[in-house]
Amino acid sequence: MFARLVPLDTPDEILLDRDVLLVGRAERCGVRIASLRVSRHHCCLSPRRGGVLVCDLGSTNGTWINGRRVEQAVMYPGDVLAIAHCRYHLEIRRVE
Repeated sequence: MFARLVPLDTPDEILLDRDVLLVGRAERCGVRIASLRVSRHHCCLSPRRGGVLVCDLGSTNGTWINGRRVEQAVMYPGDVLAIAHCRYHLEIRRVE
């Protein structure tokens, strides 16, 4: 499975190429988003069969799926993830 978050209004896509991917501003994050609206340890993403498990890590500005604030939820292809104000569209392809 090849999964990525395609940016809707930010410059960089996020490849979901690890079992767990930490997202935030901190240096130790696998994905760093340089925005003061993104918490140092904002959320983590974990690819699952057919989707991605999203867990908010107590962020200030929230983690949102399709406009709904979530603490933990699974997103599926076509869903929109917002990490604070940065929005991404989930794309999943089967690798054969």
